[in-house]
Amino acid sequence: MKNLQSAFYTLVMLLGLTSLSNAASLGGLYLEVGSSAVGVQLEGSHTDDDSDVSKGTVGKTAVIGHYGLGYMTPRSNKVGLDFGYMITPGEAKINATSDDSNTDVSFEVADGVEYYIAPMINISEEASLYFKYGWAEADVKVTGDINNPGDLDGQTMALGTIMSWGTNLYIRTEAGVTDYDKISATGKGTNIGTDVSVSATPEIAYGKIAIGYKF
Repeated sequence: MKNLQSAFYTLVMLLGLTSLSNAASLGGLYLEVGSSAVGVQLEGSHTDDDSDVSKGTVGKTAVIGHYGLGYMTPRSNKVGLDFGYMITPGEAKINATSDDSNTDVSFEVADGVEYYIAPMINISEEASLYFKYGWAEADVKVTGDINNPGDLDGQTMALGTIMSWGTNLYIRTEAGVTDYDKISATGKGTNIGTDVSVSATPEIAYGKIAIGYKF
């Protein structure tokens, strides 16, 4: 709930950045690039060789970039749709080291993608509000004596605005939350026992601003 509230507050602040002159009707195929301020929260648990379970929560913030391609319906009606595909390149790595280097492990999450659809309320032919639902994915790689937990899958819910800027450009502001499915990993049994396991549920709250080009 705190992350969701933070996302809404971020949207309110970003709305102040969209007070630009509007000059062209929105709609059609578009390409956009932007950046996001994100807060990542992991709620996880660890089970060791003695079956002792420990739980905890960790968090981190970062600024990331993205680009995407999509299509917005024309603004002739009061409601419309925006749907597309967004890519967040790059990687994030988590390392766990110990006195025995044979038990060192690392997790790497890279190349996030999102498919989304957003019902829109068209305030005018130059400005819209929208609610977005997205399907998020990311590649996961591991090193060390531990099984790969599989790639990340999750859902995104967000609120945003789009405002025309000049002839072919627009400004997008958005705030939302991405909840990923729970991931679990166990030892392979060579240096880390098969009864050792780690699980986590990642959640990301973000606020972003992007510039798009309408073809």
